[in-house]
Amino acid sequence: MVEAEPTTPWAQHILLYAAFFLMGAEMYLVAPMLPGIADSLHASVAASATIVTAYVLVYAIAGPPFGIIADRYPRRWSILLGCIVFLLGNLACAAAGTLALLVAARGLTGLGAAIAAPAIWAYLAERTPAHQRGRVISTGASVYSLGQVLGVPLGAALASLTSWRWPFLAVGVLMVATSAVLYKRLDHLPVTGTARGFSALLAPWSQPRISLGLIATLLLQAARLGAYTFIGVLFAQRFGFSLTTLGLVGLLVGAGSLIGSLSTGAVLDRLHKHNVSGVWVSVVAAAAFAPCAALALSTGHLILALAALFLWCVFGGSFYSSQQAYLSSADPTQRASVVAWNNSMMNAGIAIGTTLLGTLAVGGAAFAGVTCALGIAAALVSAALLVLLRKDRQPA
Repeated sequence: MVEAEPTTPWAQHILLYAAFFLMGAEMYLVAPMLPGIADSLHASVAASATIVTAYVLVYAIAGPPFGIIADRYPRRWSILLGCIVFLLGNLACAAAGTLALLVAARGLTGLGAAIAAPAIWAYLAERTPAHQRGRVISTGASVYSLGQVLGVPLGAALASLTSWRWPFLAVGVLMVATSAVLYKRLDHLPVTGTARGFSALLAPWSQPRISLGLIATLLLQAARLGAYTFIGVLFAQRFGFSLTTLGLVGLLVGAGSLIGSLSTGAVLDRLHKHNVSGVWVSVVAAAAFAPCAALALSTGHLILALAALFLWCVFGGSFYSSQQAYLSSADPTQRASVVAWNNSMMNAGIAIGTTLLGTLAVGGAAFAGVTCALGIAAALVSAALLVLLRKDRQPA
């Protein structure tokens, strides 16, 4: 009698995707509202921008320690705790009367995302059969990206009709509903981790098959998102784009990222069926990203620049999904810890790339060259990981 393959619990996954969508939407929610926030709280726009830093910084620092907790205790509790902290942070943002309180509330929101997200990625990987894991992880990455794309215009529209407080309130209320259903529907999964303390925090870095993947993430995101920080300035200077036109470019970027993430899932599952490592996708995506970024940053031809930017985002989204899929399964005993480190490396890469490229003339040869070099370095590190994995699979 042939044993039936395990099925994917899509109903539960959709609930987790809803949480991801809200987290993605909230991450860049403040960008168009900064002037209104600054005026309302009697602060400068520059000072108000610290609410963005608070979120990213807390997320990057808190992720790995809470990843250990997600591996040591049932994942559903980390997911639920993170969602509750996240929604409380958003409600606090909506009620904040001073900039200091708003910064603290945004930090609380980042803490909630740092607690929940690694546990969600690990839960998705564990509750999905290996032959569908690529599709499930890539869909999660796509939904998160979709939240980032739609969150800005939807939040801006709601804020223009009401005030900047209402988008935060809306996200908080929606997360209340999502958390309530998750509490009812999430399964208890057995604990996978055993290590505790500082040794557990650094344990992923002791395995080259994990550390190389984390380094590749840092390098590619430094190029991909570090350079993207300056795309608005570059296109405004080179092509005279207005704020409205740049908003349309943002939709193009979002579409590219979604296409890259969604298409990667099917590719990863097909590679798994043929017993081929999905890290190949990371190598190809990083290598293809480099010339696309170089062209987008250097050409004076508008159509070429937009096409190259679109492909830059397609390959960037593909790389992100591939990395999440690989690292969420690289070591089943510390899934959440590894994914938490991957998210921290992504945020660290953004900070490093933005800082490094910020010292160069936007759109200059050095700017494009450094971005391209970071992408090539990510491809080389991913290729080194492939070689290591191939050696590990060879019989002794």
